[in-house]
Amino acid sequence: MGNLFTINTGYRDKLRNLQYLNRGIVFILDLVLSCIGTLCALLVVWFIKGRSDILYSIEYVMALATVISALLFFFSRSYKRSIRFSTLRELNGIFFLLTVKCLLLSLVVIRQEMLNIRHIITCGLLDMVISSFFMISSRVFIVSIYHSVLYKDSKTNNVLVYGDNDYVSLLASQINGNEKIPYRVVGILSKIPRRKGFKIAGLQVYTWDGDLDKLLLSVKQNITHIVFTNYTDFNSESNGLVYGCIEYNIKMLMGGEIQSLDKQNMQHQIKNIDIEDLLQRDEITIDIESISQEIKDKVVLVTGAAGSIGREISIQLASLDVKRLILLDISETPLHNLELDIQKGFSNQDITFILNDVRSETRIEDVFERNKPDFVFHAAAYKHVPIVEDNPCEGVLTNIWGTVNIARYSQLHKVKKFIMISTDKAVNPTSVMGATKRIAELCVQGLNNISDTQFITVRFGNVLGSNGSVIPLFKEQIARGGPVTVTHPEMIRYFMTIPEACRLVLQATTMGRGGEIFVFDMGEQVKIDNLARKMILLSGLIPDEDVKIEYTGLRPGEKLYEELLTDVESTQMTKNEKIRIAQADRIDARELTAKVTKLIKYAENADITNTIKIMKQIVPEFKSNNSEFEVFDREKFVVYR
Repeated sequence: MGNLFTINTGYRDKLRNLQYLNRGIVFILDLVLSCIGTLCALLVVWFIKGRSDILYSIEYVMALATVISALLFFFSRSYKRSIRFSTLRELNGIFFLLTVKCLLLSLVVIRQEMLNIRHIITCGLLDMVISSFFMISSRVFIVSIYHSVLYKDSKTNNVLVYGDNDYVSLLASQINGNEKIPYRVVGILSKIPRRKGFKIAGLQVYTWDGDLDKLLLSVKQNITHIVFTNYTDFNSESNGLVYGCIEYNIKMLMGGEIQSLDKQNMQHQIKNIDIEDLLQRDEITIDIESISQEIKDKVVLVTGAAGSIGREISIQLASLDVKRLILLDISETPLHNLELDIQKGFSNQDITFILNDVRSETRIEDVFERNKPDFVFHAAAYKHVPIVEDNPCEGVLTNIWGTVNIARYSQLHKVKKFIMISTDKAVNPTSVMGATKRIAELCVQGLNNISDTQFITVRFGNVLGSNGSVIPLFKEQIARGGPVTVTHPEMIRYFMTIPEACRLVLQATTMGRGGEIFVFDMGEQVKIDNLARKMILLSGLIPDEDVKIEYTGLRPGEKLYEELLTDVESTQMTKNEKIRIAQADRIDARELTAKVTKLIKYAENADITNTIKIMKQIVPEFKSNNSEFEVFDREKFVVYR
């Protein structure tokens, strides 16, 4: 025969998809409950006072209460509101309507002189209380039935929400109130000890003291997930909790931002936490309005547009009101892929895709002649340290001459702003790649001193998700079962996301006035060995047991840590607390030009020895590391003509 309370699956699905209870039913239910409240009030007063005049007037009063209630409910449209999504504001609205009903009813009865004024006031107060109780209780009952009976099998995952901000209670209520989300919040986890034992939004508050075993025992339910409400909590005090969750196989989730939280799309706003989230910080905020105004109706050129940074910059720019977007890259297939992707979302935007080499004078001149850009974002560069270390002349020709070539034509064609993408490897460089980027920075700064074009440099560290990033490599190695290769157990790096990097670049467009090197507050450096171990743990495996970690040693040109400033640079604050401006010594443009001209000639002639020597003259802090070029740091060298 089955359980009396078992609901047929087909009916349950129909009820689950039912958005609103029939409005006519809601209207009649409210009207009946309101009238029952009035009747109860009259009977209570009659029973206590024993006045027969109340019974004689009961038919008239009930008819009057029915008419007044019906008119109030109809004109307030309270019956059109969804009961299952009732809020405190809506319940207050019901209480207000019933108060108005009782006042109107009392005034009419007093005017007819049917009852004693004291009895009328008593009946009115009782009516208001009893009717409110009935109507509010009915809504609570319906919501309870809706969630407890219809969805008792859908919420299979017990969840704790971690945090101490106002968003926590809202997120918990939204999760428990949304049948499409397979999570049930059973408590709130706080890091404030004095909140232990409190209740927030009807949920028990537990405190995090670093002991996960103790916490799980106190909850007395099988916790499958913990929801974090911001990346700051996730990456600071809660780190012990994060590692405990990994060890106990408790899934970690991140709640969507409060301004985007809505009932219909919440399942898309609560996402699993991946390794990238272990490196997340509060992302840089930008003044999108000022950026839009700066480049509105302007022609914008992006070099290296098919690379990781150039691609994101191109997409960000395509979403703004630029007059025309010119996307230039030397790599055919990535440029073709960019064209296919960007035309899907921006088919109405005027975008030109150019296959070109930044080192070609005649072809770059043609690009500027034809398109006359107002802004240039220069992201084209060789960036892989070992490859450039093995091919230093090519690195010089692309990273230095390519930059000078684009910058010179920007100057000649009176480009308003030239924004160069640099790297933290340019600071006290130990590799050819880093030295080429530092020389490119100097060239750009030197041109700024003799040009109407505003030359701006943006310097940041490793980018998550970029081509050649360590994270995709580690993921691939873990998927194969290892080993995971780490160059050195003490190697540390700064990390940032591609959107962060591109926000910084775009903000530099409005903040820069020429000659600046913008650096980003990138937080603490991350030890690569720890990063690899976290990734293995997040994959449900144990480092050194399930997946081996091998140390391969530093590659040519690599160093253990990166810096954002040289020894002679200091910084000044900007209006954005995450962005600083590096203050460097002034550059002798004439002397720099002479040396760079020689450098380019040596590189064109594939003269590696003199190419490296003159680079070390231009950048005295360039000290090769784990490289064949270390010999030039141990002797006084002469550059041959």
